[in-house]
Amino acid sequence: MARNILIAEDEEFIAKLYKFELEQHEGVEVDVVPNGHQALDAIKKKNYHLVLLDLLMPDMDGFSVLAELKKNHIRIPVTVVLTNLSQDVDRQKCRELGAEDYLVKSDTSAGDLWEKVKKYLPTE
Repeated sequence: MARNILIAEDEEFIAKLYKFELEQHEGVEVDVVPNGHQALDAIKKKNYHLVLLDLLMPDMDGFSVLAELKKNHIRIPVTVVLTNLSQDVDRQKCRELGAEDYLVKSDTSAGDLWEKVKKYLPTE
């Protein structure tokens, strides 16, 4: 069973690093997009078990993606926000918009990423 993850991240190095790390685990397939508009398009075309969404992206930021998903009643099993913003107000806003978790990139190594997100994926 494929466990589909979408990473919406404009920093190419981080996106590739996370994709590589997650795809080391059996049955995990990762798609990467660089901005919010492409994230919304991808979400409409494919069923994802998990979306890792950067808050600060060009064109359309993560807050706007969350708001658009909520407005259109598009439900993804889990959205985890990736950010370098560590303010409580940002965390609260993300939760209100439907994000289940909030990872500060500078506090989460690529190796720790799997430990943080595996609980949200269906078991094999």
